[in-house]
Amino acid sequence: MTSRRHTSPLLALLRNARGVTLVEMLIALGLLAVALASVYGYAATGGRSAKVTNDLLQTQNQVRAALDNLVDEIRWAQSVAAASVSSVTVFIPQNTPFSAASPYTATFAYDAAADTVTRQEDPDAGGPLPPGAAEALAFSVVRLDGSNGLVFEYYDAAGTSLGSAPADLSAVVRVRLTVTTTRDGISRTFAGDTTLRGR
Repeated sequence: MTSRRHTSPLLALLRNARGVTLVEMLIALGLLAVALASVYGYAATGGRSAKVTNDLLQTQNQVRAALDNLVDEIRWAQSVAAASVSSVTVFIPQNTPFSAASPYTATFAYDAAADTVTRQEDPDAGGPLPPGAAEALAFSVVRLDGSNGLVFEYYDAAGTSLGSAPADLSAVVRVRLTVTTTRDGISRTFAGDTTLRGR
């Protein structure tokens, strides 16, 4: 009598199954490495892009804030004491939100060495006290080509342009300023316009 062994289909399948060769394993690992490198490259590019965008937004925000401050302070001026394409000195009279105690002058200028907009105050408007140190208000103020990022233009009461270096400072009633900021090869330009209230 012969005995028959019953083989289950699963056992038969396992006996006939072939293993993974070294070549197949290397190909699978190579494909996995390519996929992971692609994912890493995408994530790294996204991270760099997010950083550039964040830096640009921070730069824009500080330039906008500085522009708003300049426009507000110039608005309360009584007169323009000095004017050029890249700087203006305004006289702020007493009893304004900026000068409750005494009149003063403020000079807003472009610092080409640092690519900043600065503010310098003379606390007694040309009196015996020395002017304070110039303080930076905005950074990365430069055009894409590396030129002056702050430009002033002056207008008379009729709205006629007096150019960027008016000969008659007493005629200046309105000041327009344009600020350009550049960061990581991207430029943005902002403009502000104000009429002197003290006139």
